[in-house]
Amino acid sequence: MENNEKKAFLEDLDQTLSSVEQNYTKEEIKTAKKTSKSRDFSHFENKIMSQREQQLLVQSYFKSKFLKDMGKLVLAAFIITIAFDYFISVTGRSGLFPAGLGAMARFLAILTFSDNVALQSSFYFIYYFIINIPLFIFGFLKLGKKFTITTFIFVLIQICFDQTAQVIPYINPTQFHFIVNYQLLHQIPNSWNAGIWLFVFGVIGGILLGVSYSMVYKIGSSTGGFDFISMYWSKKKNKSIGSINRNVNFVILGIVITLNTTILPMEMINADIKNNILNNIGLDEAMNGYYSSDNYSLLESMLRYALTNNRGAILNGRLDSVFAANMGIYNYDNMNQYYGDHRWEELLTQILKNFETKTISGEQYPFDVNAAYKYLCEYVSKIGYGETLPLGLKVLAKLGFIFGPSLFASIGLVLAASITTNALYPKYKVRTYLITTNKPKEINKLLLDKGYQNDIVTWDGTNRINHNYLHRSVIMVAMSILNWDLMEKDIFLIDPGVKINVIKTKVVKGLFNYDVKQNDERDIILRKIKSDESEIEKIRQIAIVRYNKDQKKSSRKIVKKSKKNQ
Repeated sequence: MENNEKKAFLEDLDQTLSSVEQNYTKEEIKTAKKTSKSRDFSHFENKIMSQREQQLLVQSYFKSKFLKDMGKLVLAAFIITIAFDYFISVTGRSGLFPAGLGAMARFLAILTFSDNVALQSSFYFIYYFIINIPLFIFGFLKLGKKFTITTFIFVLIQICFDQTAQVIPYINPTQFHFIVNYQLLHQIPNSWNAGIWLFVFGVIGGILLGVSYSMVYKIGSSTGGFDFISMYWSKKKNKSIGSINRNVNFVILGIVITLNTTILPMEMINADIKNNILNNIGLDEAMNGYYSSDNYSLLESMLRYALTNNRGAILNGRLDSVFAANMGIYNYDNMNQYYGDHRWEELLTQILKNFETKTISGEQYPFDVNAAYKYLCEYVSKIGYGETLPLGLKVLAKLGFIFGPSLFASIGLVLAASITTNALYPKYKVRTYLITTNKPKEINKLLLDKGYQNDIVTWDGTNRINHNYLHRSVIMVAMSILNWDLMEKDIFLIDPGVKINVIKTKVVKGLFNYDVKQNDERDIILRKIKSDESEIEKIRQIAIVRYNKDQKKSSRKIVKKSKKNQ
């Protein structure tokens, strides 16, 4: 059918070439004719058939798998929202930081809403979405439409879940708490429990993130952020995505925690860190060597903070009796009088005199200034002292914070997420399987039908069982744990008496395909197209039209070139 049309078109093309042959060399005309005659409809037919096949695959995906994948995405987004809202964001700006670009988004949320934990949580997802925009473009170009679109949907679902959780009474993160109320615990001065719970929240949050990541990866999507780059690199280098994420996240985590610590108010630095620094200075240096930013000696600066801070030694105008006793104020009248307005300055003068004379004011009793100084350091550290410290001491305190609980708890979070992801999504974890069976041909066929693309080594052997010699075959294959899980059940169905030895494989060198070639659905659709005469006829008609257009375009180029040469 198409041969007559092709022949007629080639005759037209020959006439065109003859009309302009005076402007071309014989060699150029010969090349043009050869090119035109070498073209046929098969190239266009194959291209159109491939496009039609792709359309039907997309239609089939939306009919059979789309809802199932969306269900998994919704569940994964719900889990990740629980992890962020109830285990990560609730730890506040001096607490946990997630992995990757999530850490950057959390830092921006903290920078914008430094005192509002609820808004930090909500704007974390908004900033995360904005940061992802250029990566969506990268994913579309390098990883495909489905990967990028499902990732986009996943991020939107995350935002919806978070915004919904924030406004629901009783279960929003500010009112409902898993296990303990971390914010309340953190407000208790010098509470060592807060540090322990930070690690607990980090591990739980990391496990939840790992579960969510693995669910998303299994359907060929991602959670966004550096997952685009990690997934691309993982496919290119055949490395575990969990391990790649872990290594990248450690670097980002260090940078973000350093930036966060730089802007962190001194009152939020751990009391233990500040207490150690102040104690290491010693009383003599605190009285004469170090001066605060408000030009008082360090000792006087601490006393002023203790006496004027609303969480300090004077509450509602009354002096705390324990503080008074440690500062050498034993006069009952002094402890019970009102210290409002500026009367606390009289008390400050009296305490400073105690430190200078090393005796209790008005008495001859000795005053243990070292014990008093130690108590004062611990006391002011608990209630948030630090903003007036000299710059050098501030730097020391912040360096101590960088390498403190926040960093190590966040590292625990990243490790927990990485280990969980690798355990649930072991795509590049390879094992060697020795399959001893009486049905080697059937199992070989199963492996090939399932899309296994690597070597299948088979040899006959002799088994000795209970003094009996049995002739059996041994099949050796190497594949990822993820792919083996898809085949193991079918192997046992073929041969219930099969014996499988699993050998841990550190690395496979040389050519090795980590993916199985699952073309079942593609083959079904291709057979469906080829068996439908009307579909084939339609493809042929489209191919003829495109072929004619292509040939006319070539002719116009030749004519155009001939006119230029005239």
